[in-house]
Amino acid sequence: MFLWIVIVGGISSFIASMGIGANDAANAFASSVGSKALTMRQAAIIASIFETSGAILLGSHVTDTIRKGIADYQCFENDPEIFMYGCMYVIISVSIWLFLASYLEMPVSTTHSCVGGMIGMTIASVGSECVIWYKKTDTFPFVGGVGGIVLSWFISPICSGIISSIIFGFTRKFVLLKNYESNRINYIYPILVGSTITINCFFIIYKGAKGIGLDDIKVESAFAISFGSGFISGIITIPLVPKVRKIVNKKFINYTSYFSQNDEMHIQNNVKELNISSINDLITVSNLHDKADKFDLRIEEIFKYLQIFTAACDAFSHGANDVANAVGPFAAIYLIYRENDVISKKIDMDDDAYWILGIGGIGISFGLILYGKKIIHAIGNKLCKITPSRGVSIELGSALIIIAGSRLKIPLSTTHCQVGATIGVGLLENKSCFNKIEGVNSKILSKVVFGWIITCIIVGITSALLTAQGIYSPILKNQIACNNNSSIIYI
Repeated sequence: MFLWIVIVGGISSFIASMGIGANDAANAFASSVGSKALTMRQAAIIASIFETSGAILLGSHVTDTIRKGIADYQCFENDPEIFMYGCMYVIISVSIWLFLASYLEMPVSTTHSCVGGMIGMTIASVGSECVIWYKKTDTFPFVGGVGGIVLSWFISPICSGIISSIIFGFTRKFVLLKNYESNRINYIYPILVGSTITINCFFIIYKGAKGIGLDDIKVESAFAISFGSGFISGIITIPLVPKVRKIVNKKFINYTSYFSQNDEMHIQNNVKELNISSINDLITVSNLHDKADKFDLRIEEIFKYLQIFTAACDAFSHGANDVANAVGPFAAIYLIYRENDVISKKIDMDDDAYWILGIGGIGISFGLILYGKKIIHAIGNKLCKITPSRGVSIELGSALIIIAGSRLKIPLSTTHCQVGATIGVGLLENKSCFNKIEGVNSKILSKVVFGWIITCIIVGITSALLTAQGIYSPILKNQIACNNNSSIIYI
């Protein structure tokens, strides 16, 4: 009888995942495209592969939190169809807001959107007492429910900013500020590659990939395998760095003239692509790029290769975390329809339901390809000056926090992580650019923060109104009740 909810929810879920691609995935790739390490086409290809892979392999953990950790299922024990109906409108509300925000060039949090929608739907259908506002947990941040999710929104940008600034500060001191001929990069580059491999392998292996049978491996074994993989990768990279330098040296034969011409051209291209509407904004962004620290372009060119790799890792972690915002409510709809149950502990993301995660990953890729350009320029060009060395630090810092949150079943905002990491790197600029904030466009930052604040409110209200209009609309006396003595969904 409620198959139509599954169908509408599935279609809306795919559209919502496209909205996530246009907004959240776009800001995840902003540093790569903003630094010119990747073109939009290359970013789209990487997103298609790694966003989908991350969604399928790691996405189920956060999907369970979105599906189970916000609304108290016991409140829907006798009315599972009400929960299905409400989740459908959560997805629709998220879709509407994400596309509107992307059009307004506002990088909002899709996690805020989904959580706000679930809260609004629950309050409208069964009351605020059925929202899981707070519960104790055994894992960090030791607070579950809505309280834990909201707490993570403050923790994630701070942590990602600190980690990214540490990585960039280390790279800057020991590589970027040194003479190119000092060969420091020959030693630092393998360390960064090995660290990236270690971070991602650990969270893939340690209770991450149910689909490949690595669900119950011990943390000690996971760390040993991950560290070993990173160490071997770093060793393999050592003889490759001189070969990469030879390629770069050939490209930069006339280094002095190339530096001035390329840097000027880079700024001109950025300004042309930004589609800036006012002269003041143009001056602000131009000052931001002009006054930021400039490093040896040969070193930056070498970092491009590493940034492509870190972009792939970032895409993987983004798919693992943010697919839940699109398919979490739909997973609830589908599993309730399949099992005719809303609170049974047996209702989990079984192997035959992983197609839901795959659809979400594919939708994210399509959204980035079709609509991601505006957000990429907002974060990748307007917020801070991004170069390959900065981009690597940003992506490593944000990826670490995102993957950690995914494994801890905390639906972090990748927007928070990416923006926090970008600001952390931007604040390390030596020269004050404007508004007494070194290296950060305060106007764009204010716009981003404003979007974060209103997102949860707007989507929550929209979801509540749409849900209420169906549940509480007038009906005829001879309306036929649903099967199994469950409540009527009034349309």
